[in-house]
Amino acid sequence: MVIQFSIGNYRSFNDIQTVNFRATGIESDDETVDANNIAEVDGQKLLKTIGVYGPNASGKSNLVKGFHFFKRMVKWSLVNQNLWDTIFNPNKQAMINKSDDWGYFQVVLLIEGKKYRYGFTLGEKEIASEWLFGPDGKNGTYYFSRTGAEIKIDEEFFSEGLNIPYDTKLRNNSLFLSFCSSYNGYLSGSIRDFISNKIKHTETSGEDSDRNLDTNKLVEEDKKELVLNWLKEAGLHYNDIEIKRNRKKTVIVYKNVYDEKGGIIDNIPMNLEFEESEGTQKFYSFIGKLYNKFENGGLLISDEIDSNFHPSLLQKIISLFNNPLVNKANAQLLFTSHDTNLMHPEILRRDQFYFTEKSSTDATILYALSDLKGFRNDADFAKQYLAGYYGALPVLGNYIEESQSIENSEK
Repeated sequence: MVIQFSIGNYRSFNDIQTVNFRATGIESDDETVDANNIAEVDGQKLLKTIGVYGPNASGKSNLVKGFHFFKRMVKWSLVNQNLWDTIFNPNKQAMINKSDDWGYFQVVLLIEGKKYRYGFTLGEKEIASEWLFGPDGKNGTYYFSRTGAEIKIDEEFFSEGLNIPYDTKLRNNSLFLSFCSSYNGYLSGSIRDFISNKIKHTETSGEDSDRNLDTNKLVEEDKKELVLNWLKEAGLHYNDIEIKRNRKKTVIVYKNVYDEKGGIIDNIPMNLEFEESEGTQKFYSFIGKLYNKFENGGLLISDEIDSNFHPSLLQKIISLFNNPLVNKANAQLLFTSHDTNLMHPEILRRDQFYFTEKSSTDATILYALSDLKGFRNDADFAKQYLAGYYGALPVLGNYIEESQSIENSEK
């Protein structure tokens, strides 16, 4: 599971900011909220869901993009030398100030009952530093640390990094962790596999351009009834699904046709992409991702999860992650949203809400509702948020008054 993710000097993030899945010591009035929303794994109490709120252009999407960049670096830096140029976007202020680190990324993971902290910083076209820390009995110790081309390895805890030709074959823009995993390093492979395969984005790009990929696989693997039942639970009634292969896969859903008395007289094919709503298409694409996460665990990340979803359907999706009977693998969800219907103490705890806002220097600040003092655990979070008690609201000028002031000044 993911314990923490930190980001700095990337897009609108300048100083290092952290989203933390560790549950705080707060207690909900409704004990079932704490019981359902927290996963207790190997002595760690971790949140299953976190929602990020804030005004437009405050950095919510940049957090998601930062996680995506981090994942792609771990997965592809070894084989794609152009990766850096195509997807890296350092914080412009850090560049102007000639910061040595153009980007800071770190994740803390719980894998097989052990906690690992892995991260790297970037320089101009190179890995500036890289590190892996792990357990040493009750404490933590470094497994390897890298500064530029120099790599120091702890022989006791990271022996898999000793006998590989990194001094001659590791490029300065490739990650050492990924390099070790390519030589069948068990620990490096486990960490790389989690980051590459257990962290998924609902938005698609590059190698994951087919957003229906996971759901289509279920249909093609004889789990069609499962997909139809998920659709039915969302109020979308179809009697069949077909995947047609042309130049790309086309999803055809079949609807019943009824007579005036409500009897079924026929069924008609509908092209999901061109004849069904954006909300229907989005939920169809979610089914496979949700099913895989609930079966296999990991982290699902969704930017603007409320887009095209009815508030009731969105609450249902959040509740599935927080339902231990459904989410047996303790999958986690990180989402951004503007939907304040979710901001209720019977749905999420105070430490499950994060906010983004811009500083006086136009850099993103990220903080949790639980960081703010003086607020009750059973408060009306939505009302207080919209009233500006938590910050993270757009500052909107009065256009009419400003326009009249300009007109008067010109007379």
